[in-house]
Amino acid sequence: MNCLKTVCLAATLSVSVAMIAHAEEQNKLAAPSPPPAKVAKTANTDRPVKIGYVEMEKIFSDSERGKAAKAQVKKKTEKYRAQIAARQKKLEKMKGDIEAKLPTLSPSQREAKVKALQKKIAEFQEFVKDAEKDMGKLEGELTASVMESVEKAAAEYGKANGFAAIVPKRDILYLGNAVDVKDVTDELTKAMSRP
Repeated sequence: MNCLKTVCLAATLSVSVAMIAHAEEQNKLAAPSPPPAKVAKTANTDRPVKIGYVEMEKIFSDSERGKAAKAQVKKKTEKYRAQIAARQKKLEKMKGDIEAKLPTLSPSQREAKVKALQKKIAEFQEFVKDAEKDMGKLEGELTASVMESVEKAAAEYGKANGFAAIVPKRDILYLGNAVDVKDVTDELTKAMSRP
């Protein structure tokens, strides 16, 4: 699951950057700011900026899409574990058979048996390597799919409820008095469960 956390972190950072870029773009499109003396007199300065935050781990563990992704990874992991255990058992049996017959074999037969065992070991190692690569790819694809759903739900919820940004909770380092902050994790989790 380390691959999943790494991809999740990268995806959440890209979401944060995209949201900040979007907020900056919106600010650029707004009318030029009046001089500071006039700003203090406008009603808009009394209204705090709404920022939502989400706990990404909770969304991945509680949302339907996150649960489905986790189940898919678990199923494939268990399948690979069973295949690896079966192959390892065959290798151990092969090794035991060779060791038992070694005293009765000629040098050329011994060499052939050892080479055959080495070939099987190399094939086993390649299978394990390919399985790890396949699992990493699957985790990456599923994480990207869940993140896409999170981004869509965040955009829809944020627009509908007047949020300036929705970011992962761990990305919040400081918030001033002019910011209204709300945990929207549960709302996004529910929104992701809808078709």
